[in-house]
Amino acid sequence: MTVFAMAPDGVRIALHELGDPGGAPVLLIHGFSSNAQRNWIDTGWGDALAQAGLRGIAMDLRGHGESDRPSTGYDVPRFVDDVDAVLEQLALPEAPGAIGYSMGARLLWRHAGTRPHAFRALVLGGLPAGDPFERFDVDLAHRALEERAEPGRMESFIVELASVFPEHDPATLVTLAGEVSATLFDPAQAPPTVPTLLMTGEKDDRADDTAELLPLLRDGRFEAIPGRNHINAPTSRAFRRTASAFLAEHLAGGR
Repeated sequence: MTVFAMAPDGVRIALHELGDPGGAPVLLIHGFSSNAQRNWIDTGWGDALAQAGLRGIAMDLRGHGESDRPSTGYDVPRFVDDVDAVLEQLALPEAPGAIGYSMGARLLWRHAGTRPHAFRALVLGGLPAGDPFERFDVDLAHRALEERAEPGRMESFIVELASVFPEHDPATLVTLAGEVSATLFDPAQAPPTVPTLLMTGEKDDRADDTAELLPLLRDGRFEAIPGRNHINAPTSRAFRRTASAFLAEHLAGGR
């Protein structure tokens, strides 16, 4: 059953349960153009979390999955507020762990860096050291989506991703990418201070510089995901098992 948290601007954020219902809680945040079902539920994360004694709560980012899709309202502070709203809705007795992938990883880095007591440990997958939305022309992307212009490399990538899953509205996701790109990701601004595991596919050409983030972390480590690229890394058994074991270790005693 899907439940909803209410963001400060009235947008409903959908939440999905997976893993062990009585386990230590872990918030899961998917990447751009994906959703909780595609990123976590369909790819076997529920079994991996359950085996590690973890309860997963996967949120659909605004504009994705079963969450609301406003015509505007996708600036970075709103996404950070959404995580606050989800944590308030959950009303957990202890701070949870969290797993984020790609855009979800950037969101968790930003959130945890400014709210150091919100999470006890993080796993951040497919996280580039820079901002993949840099130099993104949202107007050109919209025209390309309508087949009225030839997109550049970044616009082509975003339009292609926005059109992958039929349950999403590509125009909404292009707007989202444009608003997010107004606040470029600066990992040095407020790095997380909690134990953090960085994981990226060894064939990921979108985040092949993840390990460069390690010096910014107080307690961080990096592991490559064997044989995976940016798109298929969430389906990796090694990713699921390593992430679940890391969080189980750091959340032990919190149940």
